[in-house]
Amino acid sequence: MAKKAQRAPSGAVSGTGNAEMITAAEDQAAAETNVETIEREIGELARVLEAMQRRRNYPLDRAQFLLLRVLEARGPTPTATLADLLLLDDSTVTRQIAAMEDAELVAREPNPNDRRSSLIHATRHGLTVMRKMRRMRLERIDRLVADWTADERDTLAGLLTKLNGTLKRSLKDA
Repeated sequence: MAKKAQRAPSGAVSGTGNAEMITAAEDQAAAETNVETIEREIGELARVLEAMQRRRNYPLDRAQFLLLRVLEARGPTPTATLADLLLLDDSTVTRQIAAMEDAELVAREPNPNDRRSSLIHATRHGLTVMRKMRRMRLERIDRLVADWTADERDTLAGLLTKLNGTLKRSLKDA
């Protein structure tokens, strides 16, 4: 945690051995500054990542990649469940799946538990392309943080995991 500046309260005598204190107003101002920095840096991160995605020659767009990763982890999954997991509307995922079917990245199969729905699964081609893209992304990230210490990488990984968990919980509460 960042160390906050402290100052002596009004009227305090320097060198008396009393701990210097920060006022509540200054504490609030420091917190707002941290929040402003976080907001600015998250915005900058999103902008830079989008620019990098556009400039890279990736075989999939971000949405296709994420959907295929979910299917790799879960196996055949109903569209509604995919929408919930990806935090998207059913209609958005349905359109995405249709385009991915046309590209032979995913396929439908009957849902044995619910005749009204289908299960979506990744095709062998879809998994191959997604795994290639995952390797490309991991190599890029590894190059970006190559001069970071293991502790710095671990700290970033932990804080990103915590932030994403907080964001997901806030969506459920909204």
